[in-house]
Amino acid sequence: MDPALLPSFEAAFLERHFLRFQYRDAKGNRTGREVEPQAMLILPPIWYLVAWDPARNDFRHFRMDRITNPQPLKDRAFRRRHIPFEDDVCPYRDLPL
Repeated sequence: MDPALLPSFEAAFLERHFLRFQYRDAKGNRTGREVEPQAMLILPPIWYLVAWDPARNDFRHFRMDRITNPQPLKDRAFRRRHIPFEDDVCPYRDLPL
């Protein structure tokens, strides 16, 4: 994942703003997305954005290395949702190394 993208993700998470970005799927198809970022899932070496996708009315996982041009939408806020696997998640600092 490109570390230069992290400030956009961080701003969207902390301020609870929708995030707009371009996404390339496994087949190379590109789509524009506007989602509610809920969590990051790190399965080294791949990082995922876990987000509520209103267009699909469901949670989606986006490989962060396939996201380009992320932009927090400061005029569109959201409320945090309960993530189905939330009870199995811990902060990165608590992971056994």
